[in-house]
Parts: sequence; C-alpha cells; structure tokens
Amino acid sequence: MTAISVSRRKLGAFMLTAATIAALSASFAAADENSVRVLRSPVGTFQGLYIAEQQGYFKEKGLKVEVKVGGAPSQNIAQLQAGQADVIMSGSFDLVAAAAQGLPVYAVLNTQDQGEVATTGLMTPPGSPIKTLADLKGKKIGMPGIQSTQGLMIYRALERAGMTKSDVTLVNLPFDAMIESAEKGNVDAIAPIGLFFSLAQSKGFGELKEAYQEIQGTPAVIFASSRDWVGKNKETLKAFNEAMQKAYDYGNEHPEAVRAVDSAQTKMPPDYIKTRYIAPFVAGFQRDKWEAAIKDMAKFGFIPRVPALSDFVWEDAPK
Repeated sequence: MTAISVSRRKLGAFMLTAATIAALSASFAAADENSVRVLRSPVGTFQGLYIAEQQGYFKEKGLKVEVKVGGAPSQNIAQLQAGQADVIMSGSFDLVAAAAQGLPVYAVLNTQDQGEVATTGLMTPPGSPIKTLADLKGKKIGMPGIQSTQGLMIYRALERAGMTKSDVTLVNLPFDAMIESAEKGNVDAIAPIGLFFSLAQSKGFGELKEAYQEIQGTPAVIFASSRDWVGKNKETLKAFNEAMQKAYDYGNEHPEAVRAVDSAQTKMPPDYIKTRYIAPFVAGFQRDKWEAAIKDMAKFGFIPRVPALSDFVWEDAPK
C-alpha cells in the first residue's frame, strides 16, 4: 500500500468546512492597519516571534502582531485561504504542494534550513531490528503529512537504496502521536520534526542518518502569506520581516532567550530544554536546493506539476 499523491487530491484538502471557518473567525481579532495575525508552528522554530515581541522589534516597526498556535502545515494553509490569518508558519514542501495546485500562496520568510545538525530524520524505537533502509521493506513509517519534507526524504532515501515507495507504507500521524505510536508498535519507524525529533533522541530512538542527508540544505519551516494580503500589505510585511530578522540575530546570539521561549510556550521537560540543540535561524532561502527538491516532488507524484519559484516565493523575500 502506498501514499496517495497530492496529484490525486482535490483543492478541498486545503479548504475548511463552513462550520470550522465560523469557529475560527472568533480566534483572531479583526485586522487593523499595520496588524499581522500569525498562526505559528506547534512544534518549533517559532521562537523568533516571541523574541521580536519581547525585544520590542515589532513595536519599533509600528506593528501589532497577534500570535496563535496553529496546527499541521496543511491546516495552517487552509486557515490562510479562509482569511483567518495574515501570515502562517508551514512546511516548505507543503506550501509547494499548495502552489502546484494553484492556490495563491507566497513563501515570505524562512526560519531554518535543514542544517548540518538534523532537526528531523528517520527514527526507530529502542530495540528495533531495523538497522538499514533495506530493513524497512514492508514496514510502516509514521510522519506528520505524507506530501511533506519527510515524505520526500523517505522516497529519495529508498530510491538511493534500490527500493521504491511501494516497498513501505507511510502513515499520517499528529506531531505528538508519533513517538507513542512507535513505542506501541503501531508503526515501525517515524520521521518526527523539531522538538519531537529531539525528544525521540532523548528516549533512545535510533536514527538512519542517511535519510536526513537527502533533504539537507532545503528550507524547513517557513512563513507564508496569501498573494492578496501581500499585495495589499507590502510595507507591513517588509516591516514584519525586518523585525523578525532582528529577532533571528538576537536568538542566534542569545540561545538562553530561545530556551526561555521553549519554557514558556511548550510542555517539554525542563532538563531537555536546558540542553537541546538549537539550530540557527536563517531568513533567506537556498533556492537551488529547494528547486531540486521540487523537481523530485513531481517525480514521486507529490505534486501534479513543477511550479517556478517565482510563482510562490515573494519577490521581496530575503535572499
């Protein structure tokens, strides 16, 4: 059994029901001039938002930024399309999938690249007999979104090992359910993200490191907006990006500020927060790495066509 590709899905996968939209409408105040309603990632790389607020960078730019905790990447894209947020955090490849289907979305700012030290990867529970990619044949792999960075990582790694996507079953799981699912044997391996990746490491999960190498250098979690909002709020968005870049610089120089946000905004164990690896914040996109990955997304059936970067990357996004 294999994953269903995005090309077989309908645009409705990114849309919300009327009831859900109505419920969401109360979650954000009506937008004012120079206000930005942000849906952040629930799993990490969001610390810059709180640092920008705490250090007064948003205030310096005359911005009123309201931050809410979002959901999975595709859910945040759906809320963006429904007008329930101005800027969202989403997976870089989830945004590509939306753009490939014609949704008017723009990547406007990066948060982190898949750097030298992994913040995601292919992991197995303690005691697992899976030691190589070949051992995955016939196994189930849990991940937060099949048409995702992690899905591409798995398929690229399998291809390099002489296997195909039909050799495994990818299972879509919530961020916070993957570790427990693997521990209970419901899936044989997982591809967690951010804080949950580090938590799996602390629990003694093994890692097939060759998988992560397949996506190294590509954008991880990004900020995105709708073309309509960008077109009407270019100066506001430029100010938001400038404030965030200052927050990135501050966070990279003061890791204790990042850990303080972790303590205030997550339920991760204090001892883990004190010692976890903090990947550097990066504002610009490595466009060549991203373009190569997009071509492979089409090859593996994640998207129906290869969109040009200019179709979904804002022209004023940091280089």
